[in-house]
Amino acid sequence: MTREADTLIIGGGVSGLACAWWLGSWGIDSIVLERAERTGGLIDTTSRDGYVTDHAASMMLNFDAAVNDFIAASGLLEHKILRRPMRKRCVIKQGRLIEVPASIHGLMLSGLFSRKARLRLMTELFGPARPPRWESAADFIRRRLGPEILELAFDPYLSAVLACDPEKACARATLPRLSALEQKFGSFTAGILLRKLVPGNKGLPQEAFAFAGGMKTLVEALSQNASSDIRTGQRVTSVEFLNPGWSVGSRNNGVEQRFHARNLVLSTPADVSATLLRSQLPELARLLDRIDYAPIALIHLGYDIPAMGQSMQGSGFLAPGNDTSGIRGSLWTSNLIESRAPPGKFLTSNFVGGACQPGVVDKSDEALVALVLAALEKLCGLKASPEMIRINRHLQGLPLYHGRHAELTRAIHAATERHDGLHLAANFLGGISIRDRIIQGKKLAARIRAARAQQGSSRPIVGPLAFGESWSV
Repeated sequence: MTREADTLIIGGGVSGLACAWWLGSWGIDSIVLERAERTGGLIDTTSRDGYVTDHAASMMLNFDAAVNDFIAASGLLEHKILRRPMRKRCVIKQGRLIEVPASIHGLMLSGLFSRKARLRLMTELFGPARPPRWESAADFIRRRLGPEILELAFDPYLSAVLACDPEKACARATLPRLSALEQKFGSFTAGILLRKLVPGNKGLPQEAFAFAGGMKTLVEALSQNASSDIRTGQRVTSVEFLNPGWSVGSRNNGVEQRFHARNLVLSTPADVSATLLRSQLPELARLLDRIDYAPIALIHLGYDIPAMGQSMQGSGFLAPGNDTSGIRGSLWTSNLIESRAPPGKFLTSNFVGGACQPGVVDKSDEALVALVLAALEKLCGLKASPEMIRINRHLQGLPLYHGRHAELTRAIHAATERHDGLHLAANFLGGISIRDRIIQGKKLAARIRAARAQQGSSRPIVGPLAFGESWSV
């Protein structure tokens, strides 16, 4: 039996679900095929014994109206939990924790930086122009702000949060907002000042939040879309370009199924998309093969607060790429998000791996826990034994925006657009955050809606039509 659809989405992670949700909000039906038995990809939550631990991201940082629109329309607003005010946050420098203020003004007054570094911050407006070549994120920040700002403010973000090597990371891809400011205004300072002074859209205030029940609540909201037929346990076996449209074969519990669709959205890791397309579109597959991923692991530890002492009172810390403490960062989750630990308990989520810590994710559970405990004792003085331990491993944790990633993604988009009805939606394109995934999902859904309008179709194909017939009904 062949099922006809306007849009078929392969991959039920946040990217694919977001595209389906936005299509559904405009009355466009879609089918989502997910290989796993649940949707969400890496985004999931374990809630047991009063501890709520997220398998990947635990919060969203938003400044975009599209995300606010989604949260309001999906019913997530009543589940939204604002992050508590940021308290002490630190980075590792020379083997010890250094508190870093959250604002540029605070950095200037903190005494963390030398007089030379503070002068560099104040004179960024007159910094050297961007060289006419590819530039790493580390070189970009060194050129504009100097090595001290790189070490304490940007390196920990790039190497810990994005799992990149700052010396290999593409500046345009990993720091797009700063890169855009320099490209448009010549400097960060000029861009920020002009945006404040010139009337017009200044964007939304930045807001950090989580959801009651963890990020799994977000996945459930994305999945509860009446216009999407979401099918789990589906192993896609073939993808064929029919010009127009696409034919996709899938197997579920030994039963073969076939789908015909005008639009095909691949929302899978780059290597999976390359495998699916290799026989039909070898050029695009070769481009996708160039995307690398960093393995990461999260080690969640729960403690009884009276046994801990007063050692962990802030928000947590990040490590720069050259740090050898064995840990990339530690988020003191229960200090930031309410209801993440039982009363009188403390939850910390610690992450290891990434491009600057290769091979560590392959260690045993016992070795990973020992690594984190040793780091927390050395850096925070924490000697208590945890009463709860949970580990989440992701061998394909985050895509690495290394090398000429901006050029690579442009080539991928160009190769994709040469084939009518083919679309890519995944975190190796356009940002790794959940915010980015929701925004990109809306943009892709809008392109599909616009294409439908040009084709004069008011509803998707249904029924046993021969695939060679006209798409219009």
